[in-house]
Amino acid sequence: MTYYLISEHRQGLTAKEIAQHLGLSGRTVQRWLAAGTSPEAKKRRKKSSSFDEFAPYVLKRWQEGERNGQALWREIVAQGYTGSERTVYRHIETLKQASVQASLHPNRLRKFTASTAVWLFVRDKKSLDEVEQEDLATFCQACPTLKRTYDLVQAFMQMVGKREGHRLDAWLERVATSDLPELQSFAAGVEKDKAAVKAGLTWSINNAQVEGQVTKLKLMKRTMYGKAGFPLLRQRVLHAV
Repeated sequence: MTYYLISEHRQGLTAKEIAQHLGLSGRTVQRWLAAGTSPEAKKRRKKSSSFDEFAPYVLKRWQEGERNGQALWREIVAQGYTGSERTVYRHIETLKQASVQASLHPNRLRKFTASTAVWLFVRDKKSLDEVEQEDLATFCQACPTLKRTYDLVQAFMQMVGKREGHRLDAWLERVATSDLPELQSFAAGVEKDKAAVKAGLTWSINNAQVEGQVTKLKLMKRTMYGKAGFPLLRQRVLHAV
């Protein structure tokens, strides 16, 4: 509208002629030309919500570390809030997104080598310090593929830690439908010996003790560099028992 007024005026049209084109009064057009702009449409005022007065309290509790939406809803209900629980969850989701965006530091990711990034993905999130959690969040936000990879890796680590072998088939299906060739290659290896893998993810019985003793024995042999015979090896093994 402003551009049209100025353009028409510069072409020699009078305020009265412009007013006739726009269906306005001449005085209104003269006022707009004098101001150099037309009034913007008034913005709609945001409708007040019953949640507004409780929003500062929810923010305070969020900053204190409370992340349970139902718990926050119950707390403000005790203070007189009569709105829905869904409103509280929507507000929490906004706070969550703001927290993630505030913690993103893309430049810091350059310090990670492939091996250190993998180590970050396979560890339990609860064992990460604050900086490591920020870096992990940045990885997942920076690339959807990394987020899918992280979810699948963590799901497998949960199966290992909690012996949830019954979830293996569903996990293999998720990997098969993903676009992650590295994990698909790993899953193909699992498929070749799935019965044994599932048993290892389910039973508490394993051969870890045997494998540990074999590894110890091999280490002793290698440290001797083949320069000593069996009698010395026997003495070292017996001494280590």
